[in-house]
Amino acid sequence: MSVYLLTKNDCTQCAQLKMFLKFGLNNKYEPDITIVNKEDNQEMFDRLTAEYGILTLPAMIANGEALTRTQPSPVLTFLEKHVGKK
Repeated sequence: MSVYLLTKNDCTQCAQLKMFLKFGLNNKYEPDITIVNKEDNQEMFDRLTAEYGILTLPAMIANGEALTRTQPSPVLTFLEKHVGKK
């Protein structure tokens, strides 16, 4: 199951989340996350933000559920729920 991570350039919170995923979680979920950057993939980004009503970034989407509270604890809970790794 892939988790979509919606980001954009020049987004401090996006950079912080990516750093947490890389260093805080040692890239454990990297194979399970598909990054959808607004500037790199506008069409898919627009489709996902419209479908899930996402107004703030970063955001994560998996199994029909969207997460916009991207502090470490909710992100870890979201990834464990949708990917299954602990």
